[in-house]
Formats: sequence, C-alpha cells, structure tokens
Amino acid sequence: MCRIIKNLGAKDEVYGVLTDYGLSSWAASLKTDYTKTPQQSGTPPYVAKELLVGTSDVHLYRHDVESLFYVMLLTCAHHEFDRSGGAKWSVVIREGILPYQKWFNQQHYEMLGSLKGSFFFWPKAIELSPAFEDFHPWLQDLRFSFTEGFVNELLNLSAQEGPSVWRRKRAGWSSHQVMPPPVPFDDETLGGHVHYSAVIEPTRYLKGELTGLKIRYDPPSPPLPPPTDAVHADA
Repeated sequence: MCRIIKNLGAKDEVYGVLTDYGLSSWAASLKTDYTKTPQQSGTPPYVAKELLVGTSDVHLYRHDVESLFYVMLLTCAHHEFDRSGGAKWSVVIREGILPYQKWFNQQHYEMLGSLKGSFFFWPKAIELSPAFEDFHPWLQDLRFSFTEGFVNELLNLSAQEGPSVWRRKRAGWSSHQVMPPPVPFDDETLGGHVHYSAVIEPTRYLKGELTGLKIRYDPPSPPLPPPTDAVHADA
C-alpha cells in the first residue's frame, strides 16, 4: 500500500511510502476475534499473468513490477476513506460490487491469467475508487507500458518462428532466401518497456493530492553524442 504523508516538519511535503500489508489484519476485527486469520485476499490476484498461465517458468524482474502494479491497482479500486470514527481518517474496503473482483473469485490459475491478459490487450477504462482517482494517470501509463511490452514480445516470438511461405512470397522473398535474424529482445524488461523508470517517472506529473510527491530517483543521463569536430592526432 502506498501511503501519502504530508506536513512533515516545517514544510508541507508529500512522500510515498510503500508498505507490505500482505499478512496483516484489520485492527477492529482482532479486537473481537484474536483467532481471525489475515484478510482473505490471497496472492493469485497479484501474480504476473505469465506465471499463472505457465508460459514462463522463470521469475523475471518484470514479473515483480507487474505484481506491484496489481497491488496499486487493486488498492486504489477497492478502498475508500472513512471518517465516521471521528476526526481521524481511515482506509476501508468499499461496499457493493468491486472492480476486478473476478480476480479474487477465480480459482483456476490459467483462467485468472487470461482475465489479466484481457485487461492489457482489450483494455477498458481503469475503474478506481473516487478517493484514489488521482492515481488514475499513473496506473494508466503503467498499463500502457505493459501493453506495449507484451505486443513487442509477441512480435519477437513471431520473428523467431519466421513468416509463412506465402508471406515470404508476398514480401518478394524467395523460398530459399535466408531471413535476417530477429532483433535481440530483453525478456527481463519486455523489450525495455517495463523497468524502474517506467514506474517512477510518471509520478513527476501527478496532480491533485499527489502534486509534489517527493521521489528519491534521478533518471540516468542519456549518453553524450560522439564529437563531430574531433581532430586526429596525426593531422
């Protein structure tokens, strides 16, 4: 969960704190039942889709980024702020039918992976709680990064298999002509689309309550272009 902290010290600053509540329980529930298990959210809704459907046997860096995306998405979609207990705000689960609730109700891992694939390849508008609507541009940008990466992954797989005979002929290639090798694909980052900068950089442009969010990250400087007026030593 990403907590927003304001009014630190003399300055009114905003910081994001990533906290893991995976084994936590609501304090109100524990007061009445100390044998209550942690909230039954389970882990499959937060698992990368390729690990659910079994198309990847290796846990990659981008799988962790995808899990982080689901944590952000489901937190912002399923929760709201409540002030009924007094002046202090609390975060509670929304009532009624929640967005993406099918991800929690689906017991078949491959079907859950297919649902997540639909979320990326046939995207509908991201549904969030009104209280977390300021996160919408950030989550939308992250989903777009994943979609671009998944599309490039499919294109790379197609390039490795090579085009069919009729496609080669349509492109003017002879049946014996050797096709050029496919461009190397970085599977860890989905071809460079899913990486740390893709997660952090959009926070610089967030509005509303997230305006001014402090991030401790300096993007790498682009490489300098080669000099055009270099003089050879033997000139």
